[in-house]
Formats: sequence, structure tokens, C-alpha cells
Amino acid sequence: MRNIFALTKREQRIVILVLVALLAAALAKHHLDSRSQPPPTKSTSTLPTATPSHLPGEEDQTAADDSP
Repeated sequence: MRNIFALTKREQRIVILVLVALLAAALAKHHLDSRSQPPPTKSTSTLPTATPSHLPGEEDQTAADDSP
């Protein structure tokens, strides 16, 4: 039976060059795709904002209402 992977030196070089070219194209595409997308930004508009129940410098309104 004939070995289908028995290649001449020239055929081996061609196969290697094709594989290297495919690998380089895939890496270049991956690099370009990853650089073309901007990094995710941290937006404060999507985060819930905490409202303080008592701000510094303000008098406690409940204490003022209870005094006679």
C-alpha cells in the first residue's frame, strides 16, 4: 500500500508555507478584531445610586417635630 503522506521536500515546504500563512492570517484577524472593539466603559448611569437618609450638616427633622 502506498503511503499518502510520503511527500517530496518541495511538497513538504509548500504544506509548511500554507500552514504558516493560514496561522498568520488567523492571528492577524484575531488581533484586528480585538483591537477594533473599544474596551468596556464603566458607566455610573446603570448602577443604582444610594441616597443618604441623613446628610451631614442637616438637623434631624424627626427630633425637631417631637419637641413641644
